[in-house]
Amino acid sequence: MPDRIRRRSRRTPTQVAADRRADEVATYLGRALRDARRTSRKTQAEVSSIAGVSRSLISEMERGHGASISLTVWTRVARATGSDLRAYLEQATATDQPRDAVHLRAQELIVRTAARGGWRAQPERAIDLDPGRSRFGDVLLTRATDLALVEVIDWLDDVGDAFRSWDRRLATVESRAIALAPPGTDATTLRASGVWVLRATRTNRRLVADHRALFEARFPGSGAAWLRALSDPTHPMPPTPALLWITVAGDRLVPARLGALSPVADRSPRGAHPAPPARSDPSADRPPASSP
Repeated sequence: MPDRIRRRSRRTPTQVAADRRADEVATYLGRALRDARRTSRKTQAEVSSIAGVSRSLISEMERGHGASISLTVWTRVARATGSDLRAYLEQATATDQPRDAVHLRAQELIVRTAARGGWRAQPERAIDLDPGRSRFGDVLLTRATDLALVEVIDWLDDVGDAFRSWDRRLATVESRAIALAPPGTDATTLRASGVWVLRATRTNRRLVADHRALFEARFPGSGAAWLRALSDPTHPMPPTPALLWITVAGDRLVPARLGALSPVADRSPRGAHPAPPARSDPSADRPPASSP
């Protein structure tokens, strides 16, 4: 057996853990690379040409298989997208947080906001008949005769698939409303609806702006009305789904005016106090001015 294979088969627990962490970091780096490339509106072929590497290597890196690729190549590829490797690493090396920390912050904000509106929150709620094979709702909210499915979207890899998945989940909640509602609820008065909470990254904002008609068709409801319903126990749940933005910092919900490129400008300095929740007046449906 070659020495290299023998050495690998005798890895210590520390080496195994380090290799696993390297794979995790490579996955985050790959996502950051793909996000930066799409933001710059470059194809994989264009990035590979600028960086002087093959297109297949760019594909491998974006899919999280770049743990063994040199820092020189990563730096060249990052520069080819108009970004910097340090920015990628800041996203990929948050070892003091769980891998889904961003998602958890969003769920936490939704639960806190909904508590003010008198909702009972059930994060990661199984919504299918068979709990062992069920799909899960990010946060299922119940209040009196209302059921609200809240889906938190950090990034959209496949918009069509996300739309179809949302339709299936919402249809399941509607069809199983009596089973998902609190005991004793009158089945004849139950209503079900839902809302998307989309992380306001530059890529997500650009995507929504570029496909405004699609998102308007899928989410025709008022984001401002939904935010009021979540935070005000006297405000009824809107019957139609809508879209809300959540700041990149995960500290504020903002109603989306579909087509606005930059509905949430996260310009607060490090260490600043979180911004207050969006007000429940109609002006809350107007997003802040677009950032460059």
